[in-house]
Formats: sequence, structure tokens, C-alpha cells
Amino acid sequence: MFTDVDYDVVIAGGGLAGLCLAKQLRDSHPELSVLVAERERSPIPLSAFKVGESSVEVGAHYFASVVGVRDYLEEHQLEKLGLRYFYGNGEGLHQESEFGVNRFLPAKSYQLNRGSFEEHLRVVAVEAGALLEQGVRVLDIEIGEQDAPHRVTYQPDGDGEQEPVAVTCRWVVDATGRHRLLQRKLDLTKRYPKPHNSVWFRLEGRLNTDSVVDAEHTAWHDRAQETRWNSTNHFMFEGGWVWAIPLAPDHTSVGIVVSDELHPVTKYNRLEKAIDFVVDRVPGFAPAIRELPVLDFRVLKNYSHSSHQVFSQDRWACVGDAAVFADPYYSVGSNLIGYANGFVTEMIGRDKEGTFDEPFVRYANRWFLSLAEGLTQNIQGSYAFHDNAVIMSLKTIWDYYVGWSFSDPQFYNNTYLDEPTSTTISALGAHAVATQGTIMNLFKEWARSYRGAFEFDYIDYYDDLPTLARLFVQNLPGADSLDFASVLTSIRDGLDRIEELAHVIFYLALEDALPEHLEAVRARGWLNVTALSLNPERWEQDGLFAPKSRPRLDEVKVLEAEMRALYRAPSTVGS
Repeated sequence: MFTDVDYDVVIAGGGLAGLCLAKQLRDSHPELSVLVAERERSPIPLSAFKVGESSVEVGAHYFASVVGVRDYLEEHQLEKLGLRYFYGNGEGLHQESEFGVNRFLPAKSYQLNRGSFEEHLRVVAVEAGALLEQGVRVLDIEIGEQDAPHRVTYQPDGDGEQEPVAVTCRWVVDATGRHRLLQRKLDLTKRYPKPHNSVWFRLEGRLNTDSVVDAEHTAWHDRAQETRWNSTNHFMFEGGWVWAIPLAPDHTSVGIVVSDELHPVTKYNRLEKAIDFVVDRVPGFAPAIRELPVLDFRVLKNYSHSSHQVFSQDRWACVGDAAVFADPYYSVGSNLIGYANGFVTEMIGRDKEGTFDEPFVRYANRWFLSLAEGLTQNIQGSYAFHDNAVIMSLKTIWDYYVGWSFSDPQFYNNTYLDEPTSTTISALGAHAVATQGTIMNLFKEWARSYRGAFEFDYIDYYDDLPTLARLFVQNLPGADSLDFASVLTSIRDGLDRIEELAHVIFYLALEDALPEHLEAVRARGWLNVTALSLNPERWEQDGLFAPKSRPRLDEVKVLEAEMRALYRAPSTVGS
């Protein structure tokens, strides 16, 4: 379509992000010529290929509806039974606090065998009209500024006698994963200040969470209608977590994710050490974890990164791990692929129409990088108290409120791609963003002074939290897209619920850490939730009792009753 180039778009890297982008571009703009240059040849190894196997609702919606592979996902991948968390005491899962769902949610998500999924994406990208060059290694990307074409050089594999191939293009997209060709070339990588490390391995066979608990514990087994093996299972401990994720057809992915401050990598950087590390925290996994065949093993130090820039008016972009790698705790990697690929598709469409400009690029970089970095900072700020079941369950509920009522609707309705619309939504959410930081600091304060006023056996974050479930359902994508007014109404409703939840969390924190202040705070009525803290000496100075929004104490009472039903005092613990 563009003149004087070999291809309109060259995508360096044909993994999850690059292949999805190729299919999305061809579906949105069939006249574009798209080349994908990928090092791995078919057939791709199955389970022992790549991590990033767990998706959540936004990422699943992207794959199913935007990329258009819903039927394939339904037939060949596993539907996911939500995120599930066990807060360990080392005495058996049936005695640990559990946070999850007992049945599949109205919006589907999937556990992805990356090998079989990416093999299928190769087929659909080519069927959509993209050209896929397999077995080639991208050597260099030369950026042409302004209107000059880019030049991509790649080396075909084989006996080494073939000459490198150079092609020109209007747009170039780096999807090379952690190789990050453009980030390294342009010195764009940003690291987070506190490193976190991970190791993982895949097992041939099921490491089944349900089989860890003896059948005689019927109450534990009966509270989940579906097998827990279908969940993304998190086994929590101070400073980190272990994952167990099912993969079609009958494999299990196991990983360790930890703060380097609390768990040096030398504790688990070999397979035998890693298995011992997992068994120490999930005792019921032995002996199966030692007996099932191991398909692979990998160590990844300091896994999270961001970038100073991922989109450019000079017509280049970075997507997938070549752009950012957020902390995997909430399985948001696929979400970020969807957002980044959406921005790239929008930019190329604008370029085709002659409306592509620098202000939109600045907006896209700011919006996307703020999201990715905010997610990682929010997640990694809690690793030190991952073992506190009450505070972590409340933090997870809080994060779901924020995501389901504010972030997710923007993707489902494509409002993030329209700067004026998104700016209006961001202005609405500015108060919530300020509150987010305050609540995170409150959780950190509370964890340091936790007295143990509450505990719980099991929280179903859908059935036991009707207010949260309502937010989830009302913001799901429907057959017809909501109009802007309806989206704003829905988001305003969610922002109100977020502010009310902040009050309830503060009340619970006071009851545990500062019970002598609870009634006096209640008597002051509606609060400024951006000033919450456990430092009474600063409350007046910080403006805690000078609210900035409309009081809704009746709604707080309703929500507080709903939340308090989740927890009990330790004195009422049964045998």
C-alpha cells in the first residue's frame, strides 16, 4: 500500500505478540503487506516452550474477539477457573485460607499451552494474508527517520552459507521478546529498583491441587464445584509465591516468583533445589512433583522491565516482552499485548489516512507505560506481606474493584484508543488513582502492625462479593458496544464503589491495628480517602476529615456488611 518499500509492516518476531498483531493488522487493513520474521521453525515444542500461560478476562477477550480465535480456544485450550490463592501454614491446603472461585466466571479466560497456541496463530496469520518467514534471525533494525523507510536485516538459518537478507518497510515492530532489539539499540530499557526473580519447569502429567487434600476433608472438596487444577493456583508465602498452572492436554506448569531481597536466587536456581523449594511450601505436592517427567527448566533473574518509549512517530513500535514485562502475579501479560497491539493498529491506520501525529504518540506512550509500570509497582509492593491472608485478600479485592470497574471497560469499548475520550475517563479516575497509592501505603502500614483480629477459611470473590460481581458483569463486552455515555455511567458507578470500599478497608485496618480510634473515626462521617493512614497524629493535618466527594455512608454500611461477612475473629475458629 505504501510506496517505495518492500513491505508496509515488518514484525521482527513471530511469538504471541507478533503473530496476534499480524492477524489484527491484516483483519483491520487487508491492503497492508505484513512480513513476520521468526527464528523458531515449526513444529513448535508443546508445553515446554514459553511461560505466560495464564490469561485473564481482558487478554482472553483480545485473543477470542479481536484476534478471532475463540473457537480454537474453546476446543483446544483449557478454560480457566479464575485466579486462586492459598496462604500457607505448612500443615496442608485444607487448613490454609483460600481465595478463589468455585465455578467458571461469566467472562471466560484460558490457560494457554503456548506451543500449540502459537503454532495455530502461525496458521491464522498466514491465512489472513501475512507472510511468515520461519527460521530467520533478525540481525539489525535500521530506523529511517521522518518519511525514510526502515531497513530490517535477517539471517536465514541453515549451513551458514546463505547471505543476510535486507528488506525495507514503512513500519517496523519489535516483537523479539526479551531480546528487545530496539530497546537495546536505542538504550530505552528501564529497570525496577528491587529485583524479583523466577524459575519455572513443566511436568508431563497433572500436579493436581485437589489430590493434595485427602478425600475425607469433604467440606474442603465440596466448596469448589470445578476442579481446582483448572485455576491459576498461587501458593503464597512471605516474599513470593509458587504457581501451578494446567496446560492442555495433560501437563502442568510450575514456577517460583520471589523478591530477591527475601529469597536469593541461589535457593532455587537448579531443578533439584527448585523442587525442594516448592515442596517446602506445598508439602502435598510430593511425591508427585518428584516423579512426573520434567520437560524443561529455566531461571530468569530480574524479570520485570519497562521502557522509556515503546511507540514512535518515526513509525516503529515495541510490543509484547520487547516492550514491557509486568509482574506476572495477576496474569496481565496478555492484557498488555492487547493494549499495545491495539495502539499499533490504530497508529498504522492513522498513518494510512494521513492523520498520524506526534501528540497521539505521546499520549499512547504515556497511557501504556503508566499502566504497565503502575501494575508492577502495585504488585511488587506487596511481596513482603504475601503470607498475610487477610491483608492480601483485601488487597486482591481492592485490585479487582479497580480493574473491573475502571481499567477493563476501557479495553472492551476501545476508549483507550481515543485520546479525548480517554482523557475524560482519566480525569474521572484521578481521585481513584490518588486513592490507589494511599491504599497501598495503608496495606504496608497495616502489615507491619498486624495484630490478627481477623481470619477466614474461604472467600469466593464472585459469589461472596455481590457488589464486585455486579461491577464485573455490567462491564463485560456485550453483543453491541456501549455508547460513550453508558461507558461513563458505568465507570462513575465503579469509582463510587471504589471509594466506598476504601472506607471499609480503613475501618477493618483500624479495628485490628488501632481499635481505640475506630468509633471516633466513624463518628466523623465521610472521609477523604486520599488521606487514609494509621498515623492518628497526621489525620487532621493530612485532611482526613475534609472529604472531597459526596458522602455515601448508607452505601458504605451495605458494603461493610458484605465485606465483614467474609471474615471472623480468631476466637470463633472451629476445629
